[in-house]
Order: sequence, then C-alpha cells, then structure tokens
Amino acid sequence: MLHLSSTIQVCIGFPAGTAAGWIHFNTLYWNVRLLTGRTPGRAIAIQLLRLGVLAAIFFVLAKIGAWALLSGAAGLLIARFTVLRRVRAQL
Repeated sequence: MLHLSSTIQVCIGFPAGTAAGWIHFNTLYWNVRLLTGRTPGRAIAIQLLRLGVLAAIFFVLAKIGAWALLSGAAGLLIARFTVLRRVRAQL
C-alpha cells in the first residue's frame, strides 16, 4: 500500500474511476449489440476483457489506498448514471 494523503488518493481515484466507468458502460452498450447479433463469441470475449480491465483498475486503486478505492467507486457510479441517462434519452 502506498502512503499517500487522503486528498491525493481522492484526486487519483475519482478521475480514474470516472474514466473507467465511462469506458466500461459505453462499451457495454456496444457489447449488448454484439451479443444480440451474430457474434456472441466476440461479445463474450469483449465482456471478459471489459471486466478484466475494470478489475485491474480497481485493484491498483485498492493498492493506493482506501480513499482511492472509494472515490474510484463513486466515479464509476457517476459515470454509470451519466451514460445511462444519455442512452435513455436516445431511446
């Protein structure tokens, strides 16, 4: 575990979680389209890649510290909210 102040941990975790969430949930929309199409094998491979990258990011945030992990999770939830709001507006 790194010994960084809580402020620095939040400044690292929140943008990392927001960016990871934005990428994760935007590619989820694309992945669902692949899964319902003719390429379910490709969709499953992409799903595993998406989850692996997200897990790796949160593993690194956990190594930085608890505040980095918590603020990363908050960023992920905010990104989820914004992506879902945009997708719902398009439907």
